[in-house]
Amino acid sequence: MKKLFFLALGLLALSACQEKQYFKESPEIDLVKKGIAAYFSGDWETFRAGYADTAKIAVNVWDEDKWVGPDAYIEGLKSNLTNYAEYNIGENPVYEMIVTDEGDKWVHAWFLHSGKTNGGKDVTTPVNVSFFVKDNKIAMQIDIFNALPGYLARQPAASMEPADSTMVSE
Repeated sequence: MKKLFFLALGLLALSACQEKQYFKESPEIDLVKKGIAAYFSGDWETFRAGYADTAKIAVNVWDEDKWVGPDAYIEGLKSNLTNYAEYNIGENPVYEMIVTDEGDKWVHAWFLHSGKTNGGKDVTTPVNVSFFVKDNKIAMQIDIFNALPGYLARQPAASMEPADSTMVSE
């Protein structure tokens, strides 16, 4: 019985020494939340301050030669937002941080990006963004979302008339 007690105590001590790898609160999550809030308020200076100068950002691409730096990313965001009369973050965004076995810190965010186009159409897009945070700055970011609903909402309504009525048989 004594051996079983010490074995259990030893296992408990070992498990208590393992570092936690999953977090719902951390300074890295706070950094990401601050950046997302700055995006939705149009505070580009605060938004930019969260990125390392050498950060690489992928927006719906995986090929590294298509990744951009923070300044080009911000210009792309600003350009896209000119299509919207208003935009905001949906309710109940989810944030988490994981620490890999190598000690890398990744913050993941899931939220709804909702808006109204300049033409008055509502658009809601689910977004997943992963941020690699190093030295209290975003060093890498991967944005994944379906851009089609926003694209379609900005297009003029399609006419129901055929383009060339001579092609339609009666």
